[in-house]
Amino acid sequence: MVYKKIIIVDDEENIRSLIIDYLEDKGFVVIGCSNTDDGYKRIVKSKPDLAILDLRMPSIGGAELCRLLRQTEETKTIPIIMLTVESSETDKVMGLEIGADDYIVKPFSLKELLARIKALLRRADGMQSEQRTLSNGDLEINIESHTVTIADKVVELRPKEFDLLVLFLQKPNILLDRSFILENIFGYKVPVSTRTIDTHIKNLRQALGPKYGEKIITVFSRGFKFVP
Repeated sequence: MVYKKIIIVDDEENIRSLIIDYLEDKGFVVIGCSNTDDGYKRIVKSKPDLAILDLRMPSIGGAELCRLLRQTEETKTIPIIMLTVESSETDKVMGLEIGADDYIVKPFSLKELLARIKALLRRADGMQSEQRTLSNGDLEINIESHTVTIADKVVELRPKEFDLLVLFLQKPNILLDRSFILENIFGYKVPVSTRTIDTHIKNLRQALGPKYGEKIITVFSRGFKFVP
């Protein structure tokens, strides 16, 4: 499966740890960042399914980070939940005006946070419903039925190789490094060696045959990309 990935940016270690432990227990891949500079770099690189930002932090702060993410092409559509320490209308309005999709006030219930996350992810999935099928030439993927065809002939893929192909077609011409593949296909913190990733890539190329297998390009010491 392709894991749902969340990044939490909060300078309070106890809050980060609490959220990370809870959401990982619910099956999410969760990455914690203690400051906005690191948070921005990690969000741009990892392209999570959702970001949780503390509104008031040192450096540029959560508000400016949210604004910056909305101005960056690669991150402008990522759902964002703002964490605030006050329930004042000013904080809520500011969070929504700078592009946050939702907000939650500290202290908060982890169950409520999970409900907000699921609601935003459902909305995002609904907006991407047109991507239930992906194609390149006569290569077609049906994500719902988990099938792949080339010129109407079914291609048999193992689950991880199917997920890899979906990832490649969703991000054509984009270099995907091994850490990005690890987070999105195998799950963050799962012990997977470089050789394991390379083996799945090799198997995927063989299954697709020369016409499409050769479109998966190895960029030496950096990663892989699919060139349509």
